[in-house]
Amino acid sequence: MFKGILAAGGFGFCRAPKGARQSGLTLVEGIGMIVLVGIMAGLATPAISGLSQAGQDQQAISIAQALNQAQQTYQLRVANSVSNWSNASSSESKYELITGYVPYATDTLADYSPSGYSFTLGATLSTKVVITGPNGTVPY
Repeated sequence: MFKGILAAGGFGFCRAPKGARQSGLTLVEGIGMIVLVGIMAGLATPAISGLSQAGQDQQAISIAQALNQAQQTYQLRVANSVSNWSNASSSESKYELITGYVPYATDTLADYSPSGYSFTLGATLSTKVVITGPNGTVPY
């Protein structure tokens, strides 16, 4: 009845009786599955980080478009807008001119910019805002 239960030296091993189902994974199968899951995770990581960067670029583009619209609105509503714009020496001073037309405007252009991005307002009101991100200029 208990044939094959004890091996030499007294160390036991279990063998399922004939007709019984064995379930579970062998050590080799378990290691193989862990390796496959590790490979799949390694392949997925760059794709996920690429999506994150693309999302941040889209946020910066949306802000730049809002700044472009604010420039156009400023030009339409302020009588001496062109001379005010050309007299403004920096992007910060130009941002102060259009703050009233920027949705959810903050005190400074740096505060309005997403982390890692900067905006440069053009020399004229018809020049698009230039976005500089972690990977260089962001086209839009």
